[in-house]
Amino acid sequence: RDKRLCIAVAVGFTGLAAYARYMTSQPAIAEQFHLVHEEARARSKAKRERRNHRTGSNVSTIASSAARNGTPSSSAPASDNEDSKHGVGDGGKALAEAKVAAPKRKVAAVDATFLKRIAFILRIVIPGITSKESMLLAIQTVMLVTRSFISLRIARKGGDGLQAVMERSWKKFFMVLGDFFVSGVAASVVNSALKYLTNSITVAFRQRLTLYVHARYLSNRAYYRAAVLRVGNLDNADQRIVEDLNQFCATASDLFARTFKPLLDVVLSTHRMGESMGYSGLTILYSYFFLSGAVIRAVSPPFSEYIARTQKLEGDFRRMHSRLITHAEEVAFLDGARRERDILDAKLDKTTTWSSFYFYLQFKQGVIDQYFVKYFASMIGWPVLAFPFLADTSSKSGAEIAARYRESDTLIQSASSSIGDLMMVYKKLQRLAGFTARVMDLLEAVDSIHDAKETMAGAIEDGSEGDDAGGSESVGSVGTMVREYEKRTGLGGGGIIGRSGGSGRGVIASSSEEGVRFSGVTVYSPDGRLLVKEVNLTLAPGENLFVTGANGAGKTSLFRVLAGLWEPTAGTITRPDVAGAIDESFQVFYVPQKPYLVSGTLRDQVMYPLPGDPERDDEVVEALSRVNLMKLVRTSPEGLNRLPHDWADVLSGGEKQRVGLARLYFHKPAYAVLDEATSAINPDEEGAFYSHLGTLGITAFSIAHRLELKRFHHQHLHFHADGTGGWTLERIKGGKR
Repeated sequence: RDKRLCIAVAVGFTGLAAYARYMTSQPAIAEQFHLVHEEARARSKAKRERRNHRTGSNVSTIASSAARNGTPSSSAPASDNEDSKHGVGDGGKALAEAKVAAPKRKVAAVDATFLKRIAFILRIVIPGITSKESMLLAIQTVMLVTRSFISLRIARKGGDGLQAVMERSWKKFFMVLGDFFVSGVAASVVNSALKYLTNSITVAFRQRLTLYVHARYLSNRAYYRAAVLRVGNLDNADQRIVEDLNQFCATASDLFARTFKPLLDVVLSTHRMGESMGYSGLTILYSYFFLSGAVIRAVSPPFSEYIARTQKLEGDFRRMHSRLITHAEEVAFLDGARRERDILDAKLDKTTTWSSFYFYLQFKQGVIDQYFVKYFASMIGWPVLAFPFLADTSSKSGAEIAARYRESDTLIQSASSSIGDLMMVYKKLQRLAGFTARVMDLLEAVDSIHDAKETMAGAIEDGSEGDDAGGSESVGSVGTMVREYEKRTGLGGGGIIGRSGGSGRGVIASSSEEGVRFSGVTVYSPDGRLLVKEVNLTLAPGENLFVTGANGAGKTSLFRVLAGLWEPTAGTITRPDVAGAIDESFQVFYVPQKPYLVSGTLRDQVMYPLPGDPERDDEVVEALSRVNLMKLVRTSPEGLNRLPHDWADVLSGGEKQRVGLARLYFHKPAYAVLDEATSAINPDEEGAFYSHLGTLGITAFSIAHRLELKRFHHQHLHFHADGTGGWTLERIKGGKR
């Protein structure tokens, strides 16, 4: 009879159906459906194989037990075929196939793996019972209990107010109104406090977890191994640390409040309703919720996995924009805007296609959730509520019955809503599982990188002991990756590494003697390319080395090994203990062609990686004057406190290189790698710069293409770049500092 409702429903449903039909008919969306169906079949197959694996294990156990007892097993009949003679029957084949076909699961899901992961993370964010986080959770728990009691009281006052109206009692009505005013004030404070506590817990969790990640990610150069060597297979580390950790903490802190309060509301409301209407009807209602919850979970897609995939696509899209910002000048010079737009649009299309598919699945699941949890539950709840009052033959007055009906109605709505919230907890758990998988990928990656570097550091410290010191392989090291590469390509055994005469891995050793010595050092790139083979080189303090070679020959790689960034594949590098270095160990100071400019003042640029210290301004000014950059101090009223938006936009290429040299002069390391460090500087000034290196006692390893620099060095190392690792070393006559 409601024509307006019918028209609105018809138009709205027609438009929705047309849009859904249009979206699902798009080729990209259709392909997503096909891929999801394939993944679902693969998961089902993996489950069957795991069940077969467990069955096969049980059969093997029974057979082994029977064999030990000297009796045949009916569960494992004998076979006369060739496989049985060798102990490999059909069960053994199935087991082997299952092991191959069912690799370790990496997808996100709410299962035992998720529980182990969440328990591990909770030990990080809640370090102890006396921690701030524990106190916040305790206060939040008390406030949740208080909120439930207030809800009960407000429901009771609603019934009392109706009774006062039906009895036409002014006194009772104003008493109820006053009580409701006080309860409302308390409820407002409690509700606001719960939101504040949830946000506070989110911030506390995020701080704990991010500090933990920072400590691991920024120690032992784990960030370098993750970003450059790709150890740990960690993608989009910035997005994981900034966004995923925050999303996980927000979801985890919200889940407790969204679970504990509904559970408490159900218990208290059920107890109160049982007093007035009995428990038989409530048992029917709760049984329905239990069964419908099982149905909903059975038909729900794996949203945990989809959330993790969504975050990955968002991270990839964000990284593409970061690349454009980083290389904006190069793109502008090359007029590459059209190409960059194509790349960004392609990433956007991939992200939005998946998001459209994901939201469509959410829409379909939401229809099922809403109907079973809310509307069909109301059809069950109304009879449960009404029948006890319809069948009531007591002498209660109509006003009293109406009051109790109103109270029970409010309570059953609250209980049903709370049960619905509890049923929807699986959605929150799926969302949490998705973020948990992303967070654990990050934690496992930084932990593995950190632990591998610790192992490598131990080998470096004990390297002089020979093969025993290098007994434990560094996980993810270049040497390990090369050996894996040789196994895949058949180069193992008597291959290149085997001919080095060592244990198959190089050693970096410390010595009390001065100078640097390379003995039979072989270096491979992380992707398995041979860069240099069996280098033998000795450099005394003050002997500068001039390094040349074609691009990609491995000129910088040799000094990455010297600095400990890479591990040598074979041979021994002996380097002196250098006291006073930043990390209290041997340090090679690196000055690249494009020096890194830190976010900070001019003072910070020169003192990096040390924090800016005004007490050392005299040393900073001295370093700047040596490279003719005092104009940066004089032209700004802030002087060394000058802080532009981005130093990379303020300085020219030559000025950036001068900042790199000033930083080198300030720190005065024993050894420095100058990788095309003066290519943008006037050649007339290079002599003074290299002369000052000798004054400061800095031994330079110069990588350059300009042979004019050769006169400032004592030895010349040339890489052939012919794929065989060949090299040539010659002493430079007349080399000077």
